[in-house]
Amino acid sequence: MKRLPFVLLLLLAACTNRPQPDAEAPRYRNMDLSVEFVGKEACRGCHPDKYASYVQSEMGRSFKRATFSNSDARWDGAAPVYDAASDLYYQPFRRGEALFVKEYRLSGRDTVHARTERIDYIVGSGQHTNSHMYDVNGYVYQIPMTWYVQKQRWDLPPGFHAGNNTRFDRAIQLECMTCHNARPTYVAGSENRFTHIPNGIDCESCHGPGALHVREKGAGEIVDTSQAPDYSIVNPRRLPVERQFDICQRCHMQGAAVLADDKTFLDFRPGGNLDAFTNVYWPRDADSVRQFIMASHPDRLKMSPCFKATWAREGAAGAMTCITCHDPHVSVKQRGADAYNQPCRTCHTPPRGDVCAEEPAVRARNGDNCFACHMPTSGSSDIPHVQITDHYIRKPDRQAPPEATPALQKFYGMASLINKAPTAKDMADGYLTYYEQFKPKAYYLDSAAVYLERARRQEASRASLPDSWVRLWFLQGDYRAITSYAATASPERLQPWTRYRIGEAFLKQGDAAGAVPWLEAAAAGAPQHLRFKSRLAYAYAGRREPERALALQNEILALNPKFWLAYNDRGYLRALSGDLDAARMDFRQALGLNPDEEQTLANLASLYLNTGRKQEARPHARRLLELAPQNAQYRELWRLVQ
Repeated sequence: MKRLPFVLLLLLAACTNRPQPDAEAPRYRNMDLSVEFVGKEACRGCHPDKYASYVQSEMGRSFKRATFSNSDARWDGAAPVYDAASDLYYQPFRRGEALFVKEYRLSGRDTVHARTERIDYIVGSGQHTNSHMYDVNGYVYQIPMTWYVQKQRWDLPPGFHAGNNTRFDRAIQLECMTCHNARPTYVAGSENRFTHIPNGIDCESCHGPGALHVREKGAGEIVDTSQAPDYSIVNPRRLPVERQFDICQRCHMQGAAVLADDKTFLDFRPGGNLDAFTNVYWPRDADSVRQFIMASHPDRLKMSPCFKATWAREGAAGAMTCITCHDPHVSVKQRGADAYNQPCRTCHTPPRGDVCAEEPAVRARNGDNCFACHMPTSGSSDIPHVQITDHYIRKPDRQAPPEATPALQKFYGMASLINKAPTAKDMADGYLTYYEQFKPKAYYLDSAAVYLERARRQEASRASLPDSWVRLWFLQGDYRAITSYAATASPERLQPWTRYRIGEAFLKQGDAAGAVPWLEAAAAGAPQHLRFKSRLAYAYAGRREPERALALQNEILALNPKFWLAYNDRGYLRALSGDLDAARMDFRQALGLNPDEEQTLANLASLYLNTGRKQEARPHARRLLELAPQNAQYRELWRLVQ
């Protein structure tokens, strides 16, 4: 078969007369932090056509209220999903428009645990997945069930497999919410609480806050945008290429995201420099060309000869970008394949390039689509059951991919994907974040330590360095290093998470008194963070202040009545005070929410044993032995209840 030499695919951005970006444009006025967000409904009156198509697009359908009508999943007659690692079943079902997931465990034919949660939100457009969330008084958590659209099947969510099922406890934090959705109203000082959650990514996610634009247009201040930009609102098409990329890669450059000092995930404004707000890190290995994650589109595109060629030839004003091929206002299902072929043809047509020289049969087999060969679909390394378009545009690989060998999996280093010149401290934070969120391998901590030593020498005046050191020591389990540092440290100069880690370090060494001031400082800095409050209550109990501990546990459960750890700890306090019936109820409530919490199982079994109810203690003691058969205390408990 005769083949012509591979020719770089030079896409539309380099070859057409589209409106050129304003490389030296004045700052868009709605980038100012004082300009408010107004929501996509405010755009509808003047842009009804864009609004109508956008709400049907993948971004417009990214997040919605959970109803049967809004779901892409199969609910009627769905088979349960079994997680062998946790010995739990998950059954999706509906009652009319309301959607639910039931978690249960069987012993023979008996149900020995059951928990049902109503789903409040669906995340995902239905192009690849529908995942699900539930809301407890504004605290939002993931439901442990996802519908995989392409395979038409239910399964555990990404990251929940292989013994990593966090069940109903995975907090949906601000980083997740601000990419999968429009701007929420976040409760500062919480981990995952929101007072308002929009329905889908909206216009302002790409164009910036709209209050100024709406006010000026309402006052009749109209700009002829065919003659000049309207600086009351960002037009991404007019931005320099890197600023265009920043809008897209704010969410489509997945990895270990590290915020700049004093920034939050609400602070980025379209038109601004993303690297002044956050950076993203991801490891490189020998097989990084073939192994990639789902939301890595800008990274993959920038690896492409096409992008490099247009950048070299056209510069920052004319290189290809995401909107070379994508129209964010229109669903990919409505555009059709030819919309994605056309950018290729603008360059690969004589005299500028060569038309496709592939054999007709091969072209027909691939739908006569350029992207079918040059941007092949592939599975991602982080999301099961999906096929995605690889945005690394390249010559088709005619050879079978090599087997995954240790040599191909060798780690080369952590790539900085947004900021090409990160500081040593920022690199350390990248390694620490990747360790925590993706892969807890010791060599990532070793690398973080190397960079922090370098930062100690180079950036000694940087205020946030102690936070990174404490984080490293905490992940290494070096609690003595933390408490030694704390002897001369001031809580007000440290982040709430650092204060919490210092308090935990004291608790790990049995020093509740030393932990209390640090955990009090953590809770003061994040007053609605339930984990901080819970550990403070534990420290109060350890310092023999049960009244303060009990009051704090009651406060936690008033905020979130499904925070199971507070039931366990409150039950223990009630048992110590002699209120055994109330303690038993708390322990049972905790196990209803988390049936495998060893401390709760041990507490309840001991309570039953000590009140002469051995038969009721036995199933809990038996479960403890199933979870930890070599534990000497559990074996003794089992002997006693026998």
